[in-house]
Amino acid sequence: MPRPRLRTDDDILDAAIALFWRQGFAATSMRDLTQETGLGAAALYHRFGDKNGLFLAALRRYAERGLSRRLTRLGRMRSARRAVAAFFDELIAAAKSDCERRGCLLVNTALDGAATTREARALVRDRLGEIETFFRERLETAQREGTLAPDVRPKDAAEELLAAVLAIRVLARLDPEPRKLRRVARRALAIFEQSPMEYSA
Repeated sequence: MPRPRLRTDDDILDAAIALFWRQGFAATSMRDLTQETGLGAAALYHRFGDKNGLFLAALRRYAERGLSRRLTRLGRMRSARRAVAAFFDELIAAAKSDCERRGCLLVNTALDGAATTREARALVRDRLGEIETFFRERLETAQREGTLAPDVRPKDAAEELLAAVLAIRVLARLDPEPRKLRRVARRALAIFEQSPMEYSA
């Protein structure tokens, strides 16, 4: 029995996200996408242009539903230091609940390298850059709050925090041992552990 046709772009993108997440961009064919979405190839081409257009739209929806909403929510926290720590707490919780070890679609796409398109890599770079910006802004706020030592360079520290995020995402797919992931997070968050008062002398 054929699958019922999905009517909205959001329905189509949600189905495409699930498929791309499971198989990756290169291994997903238009035939796979027609079977997953219930739409014919002509209808998909009409709405999204080609497979890459559909993939880009799926990546944007994936990021908006997850990453963008999370950054907005955590950005409202009163304590900048707690906002950064909460990001890592949620990251590890997501890894623990990922029984299929799918990881993050954005990070997976980055790791696919040449198997994806230049447009997709640029989109992923921009979206991951949003995480780095979130960290930098929180670190700058933490310095103003007096919870981060004044000699810490927020830009450099934000890059290191993003590197820890990527490491956790990759490790979680290979060996999702919570204690290992928490150790990576603790090392990244160690920038907050030395009292700013020690730098005032």
